[in-house]
Amino acid sequence: MIISDTRLKHLISVAKHGHFGLAAQSLKISQPALSKSIQGLEAVLGVKLLDRDRSGVVLTKFGELVLQHGDRLLHKQEEMLREIKLLADLDIGLVRVMLGPYPSIVSGYPAAARLLAKHPRLSLSLQVQAWRDVINSVIEETADFGVAELSNWEADPRPVGEVLGEHCGRAFCRPDHPLVNKGPRSLAQLSVYPWATTRIPGRVAKNFPPEPSSSGRIDPLNGDFVPAIELTVPMKLAMFVTGTDVLAFASLAVMEAELDAGIVVPVPGFTFNTRYGFVHLKTRSLSPASLAYMAEIRAVEEEFVLRERQLAVRYKDLLQ
Repeated sequence: MIISDTRLKHLISVAKHGHFGLAAQSLKISQPALSKSIQGLEAVLGVKLLDRDRSGVVLTKFGELVLQHGDRLLHKQEEMLREIKLLADLDIGLVRVMLGPYPSIVSGYPAAARLLAKHPRLSLSLQVQAWRDVINSVIEETADFGVAELSNWEADPRPVGEVLGEHCGRAFCRPDHPLVNKGPRSLAQLSVYPWATTRIPGRVAKNFPPEPSSSGRIDPLNGDFVPAIELTVPMKLAMFVTGTDVLAFASLAVMEAELDAGIVVPVPGFTFNTRYGFVHLKTRSLSPASLAYMAEIRAVEEEFVLRERQLAVRYKDLLQ
């Protein structure tokens, strides 16, 4: 049984005015059309909803019951439509995003600033987590989408992954480090020193020696490489290498300011490619605000790739 919203509104108006003529006038329809609408509602329900007396029109017990529930249903529908409008409105609403460590500083934060400059009333919830936790948050629906390493998203059929691109990860150290000015260095030579970085996924770490070293160790549960200095957010990396033998891992663009200042230098030889991107559920439609944020992230990532190429040319001598 389907009761139209229009007929419920007509019943509410008649009950409010206690008169068909006044109700029809407020609804901007003819009185015969209003009477026909109420009769149709009574026919659908199989009960009489209104009684006429000398004072006007009054609700029957059935009419009172329908009015009570009908008013509530209409209110809920109005609330639903209002929330749909808010969700569809780029300028109002909340976007919940989980960012992996490096994606947060490479594109997550810069893209958020651009998005808010265009839509200042939009609310963003940005949280940084280990890349495995990002994927879990998306699956558990505590995030609208995530940006993280895509090593194992295919292991679960629920999320969808989209690779944003690959960046070259490098080791950086202080300018007077023992590894400097000796040409390309091997993984074994770098492993003698402590590493400061986030977890390195198993797809990269599978080529690392299985034995623990000063650089870190392989996690036997998932194959990740756990560095000696495990970071949640790879910021202020130069602080770890200044006055120490620690090696910090990042890309040229992330370390650009420190390179220009002569605080750090790249260690030639050992590199690895990042592989991160968007993760969201197949069954969950993304809001226009989420799609707009993703577009900003893509734009920042493209600029980042270009900057990486430019810096590789500038620091060519240091990279050999």
